[in-house]
Amino acid sequence: MKTKNYILGIVIAVILLSPISCKNFLEMPAQTGFNKDLVFSNYRDTEIYLYSLYQSVPKIMYGWANNIMLFGPSRVSLTDEAISGSYSGFTTNSLYAGAVTSSWFTTKNGEDVYNTHWKSIRNNFIMIENIDKVPDASAEVKGRIKGECQILIAVEYFEMWKRYGGVPIIKGSMTPADYEIIKRQPLDAVYKYIIELCDAVIANPNIPVKVTNPLEFGRATKALAYGLKARTMLYAASPLFNAATPYIDFGQNNNLICFTNYDKNRWKLAMDAALQAIQFCESNGYSIVTSYGINKNYAIACQKRPKDGNTEIIWGTMYNSSLEGANGGPEYMWGMRGRQGGAGANTPTQNAVEMYHNADGSSVNWDVKITTPPNQPEFPYKNLEPRFQQSIGYNGCLWYTNPNFYPQFYNGGEAGVANGLEGMKATPVVGNYSMRKYFMDYEKSKSGMWPMNPIMRLAEMYFIYAEASNEFQGPTAQAFDLLDVIRTRSGMPKVDRSLNQAALRAFIVNELFVEFYAEDHRYYDMRRWKIPGVKTIYNVNVLKYLNNTYTYEKYVSQTRVWNDFWFMHPFPLAEITKNYGLIQNPGW
Repeated sequence: MKTKNYILGIVIAVILLSPISCKNFLEMPAQTGFNKDLVFSNYRDTEIYLYSLYQSVPKIMYGWANNIMLFGPSRVSLTDEAISGSYSGFTTNSLYAGAVTSSWFTTKNGEDVYNTHWKSIRNNFIMIENIDKVPDASAEVKGRIKGECQILIAVEYFEMWKRYGGVPIIKGSMTPADYEIIKRQPLDAVYKYIIELCDAVIANPNIPVKVTNPLEFGRATKALAYGLKARTMLYAASPLFNAATPYIDFGQNNNLICFTNYDKNRWKLAMDAALQAIQFCESNGYSIVTSYGINKNYAIACQKRPKDGNTEIIWGTMYNSSLEGANGGPEYMWGMRGRQGGAGANTPTQNAVEMYHNADGSSVNWDVKITTPPNQPEFPYKNLEPRFQQSIGYNGCLWYTNPNFYPQFYNGGEAGVANGLEGMKATPVVGNYSMRKYFMDYEKSKSGMWPMNPIMRLAEMYFIYAEASNEFQGPTAQAFDLLDVIRTRSGMPKVDRSLNQAALRAFIVNELFVEFYAEDHRYYDMRRWKIPGVKTIYNVNVLKYLNNTYTYEKYVSQTRVWNDFWFMHPFPLAEITKNYGLIQNPGW
């Protein structure tokens, strides 16, 4: 496929899907807007439809007014990783204040769009049920497409399952007459269905182990099926679901939001699945990125495509300006405020900075005021590990060279000292940091920047094994060894082998934050661990003085609301009132 046809296909796909908006989320597409006979009459049109199926896959970075997520900010700003500004359009602020309803969690400009999952599932089943009609596609191509649709259905179910618990299960395209049988199914039934779909893809001989054609980057592979199986089993083993009683008693419906028993063996299943994923991936050309030096390995692994040296990415998608908005895209919402032309909608917090350690393993004491030597604004941060340097911008860091540019996140501390150009008083926002992750090679100019969404990396499988292994049997040499691979590739010391189970658990929680910072893990990691959302968000006040010293002083920037019934999402009220068996989650 030529690049021109690839882009054209994506654009046409959106046109094809636009009229398929239905009053009921399982309704078949209207024939006036979707002609199955035409779509499946030749492979070219079928391929256009195939690429349209990828438009609803998970994304991390969104642009301004994307009509999908939070009106600019991303989930990173729903956690202690980042904070959004006070602009009234940022719907993250509703969550901070606790002013959210079921519609906030499930509709446009909220955390999720519930109906989109069902539309995607329905459209994938349409492909599965009709692909054999295509006259000019080989049996191998048809088999591959069926497998792709199965894993995309599994992804949609996983995304619903982790948010809502048990949901209706469908195994084919639906008609309105089928609605009355669609009841909410137990958590365990949905879990088994996801695993069943993953296993079917793993057994499919036509699914490639990895994508080798750069034009096909983002298509599903057998490695994704292994990875999703391990991720699903990790969630199943975690405290939110792996419990005799749920986070809130739901009476006879407890089985919709937990397994209703604790089974230690669920941790072993997750551990084994992660090891299988690692072995499969590493025997088929995937590997942890280690060839670019400690100051670049991490950025390559998180931000670059395979053609640019990323051997670690299992599944990623590229931001497409033609589909997601050429103006005010992710580079604007994630970019540095002020003279860099960014909105700072996902501004890193002091909480995030404190999760990082110095390269020797020690920590910066942020609980006392820090005074720097003269002309060393970077002093508190200069020894922090390479993953920090590649993820968060700070006062005095070298942002780019030729000419050198150093952000000025400070205010004048006394008369005669002007505020820095990114200072709080000069450009009022809520933080004195900037997101650096995803901006490698685009620090000076964001022209042509299409950020990659790293949905799944091989490093995640290492962490799933380490966490599940520790919960099942305590610390082991293999778990330590896998964690060491991740740390040493970024210049960090190996893990202390004397850690006991509880200490290693705490270490893994912190290390997950650092390794997957701003990669859409934290929000749901905290829920599966059944840890309440972080209420206290910190910033740092930076002042400059006439003698060219700086002071850094931590303070409370924001106090957020948290309610325990937020551990699971509500269903849309509009769906509940249809009375087809969708039972609302407790507390909503």
